[in-house]
Amino acid sequence: MTSLATALAACWPSTPLTVPVMVEADASGGDVAAWHSIDPDQNPDAGLVSLAAASRAPLQTTMTPQDRTQGDAGETPSAFTPLLRHATELPGGLRVVVAPADPLEAGRAVDVIAQTPTLLSSGRVTIVDVGRAVPGSAGAALLRHADVAVVLTDLNDVGQAQRLRACAPVLASLRQDGVRIGIAVTGSCPHNDAEVSQVAAQIPVWSRVPWDESGAALVRGQHRPAARMRDRLAAWWARRGDPESLEWMPLIKAAKALSELCDDFSGVGVGTSVARPARRPQEVEAA
Repeated sequence: MTSLATALAACWPSTPLTVPVMVEADASGGDVAAWHSIDPDQNPDAGLVSLAAASRAPLQTTMTPQDRTQGDAGETPSAFTPLLRHATELPGGLRVVVAPADPLEAGRAVDVIAQTPTLLSSGRVTIVDVGRAVPGSAGAALLRHADVAVVLTDLNDVGQAQRLRACAPVLASLRQDGVRIGIAVTGSCPHNDAEVSQVAAQIPVWSRVPWDESGAALVRGQHRPAARMRDRLAAWWARRGDPESLEWMPLIKAAKALSELCDDFSGVGVGTSVARPARRPQEVEAA
C-alpha cells in the first residue's frame, strides 16, 4: 500500500504550482525513511513529528529567509505551501513527510495531526498514507477529510474478500460524507469489476494494480536494471518513444492512470488516501 501511495505521488500530474507531497501518517510507523536511508535525527525540523508540532500553531503567512532563497531559485516557496517545510526530497524529486519507525512516536503524531489537519490541505496535492484506520481512530478521521480515497484489496485472498464485504458499510459512510471513493484491485483477480463492486456496496473499481517487483523496487529506492527478457523488451520499446519513460513498469503505468483519475476527481482539500479492508470487520486499513 505504501508502495502504491508513493507511486501515486510520484506520478501525479504536476505543474509549476503543483508540488505533490506524500505524507506517511501511519500510526504503526513509517517505511520510507528506511527504504531511502533517511536519518530523522539529521533533520529534526522535517518529518511527521515536526508536522504534528506545527499543526498546533496558526499557519505562517510570512516568508522566512529560506523561503525567499527557494523562491529566488524558481522553486515553489514553502510560504505558499507550508507542508513542504516538513518534507524530505527523495532522489527523483518526490517530497515525502516521513514517519518515524517507532509506532508509539508515530501514533502520537498522527493523533495530533488528526485534531488539526489544516496543514495537510495547505499543499496543492497531498497523498496521505494513514495505515490501518480503525473507526474512531486518528487515521479514520484523516480519511474523512480526504477528497478521494482508494481502497486497495487482493481478492485472491478469500479472507480479504470477506473483509471487503464486512467493511462495505464503513466505506459507504465515507461516500456519504462526500469522499469520492474507489477500489484498486491487486494481483490477478478472478472477479470482474462488476462483481467486485457488488461486494463493496457498489463502490466502483478504478484500477487493476499488477504485482510488479521492478516497480516496487523503484519506489523503494532499490531499482535495478530489468532482468527478465519480457521486462527488457518492454523497457526498450517504451524508451524508443520516450527515453525517460518508466511506464514499461506495470506499477508505474497503473499509478499514472490512477493518479490522473484522482486528479480529475479531487478538489482543494487534504488529497488522496489509499485504503485496504482491515483484518477485522470493524477496521479499515489505509495507505
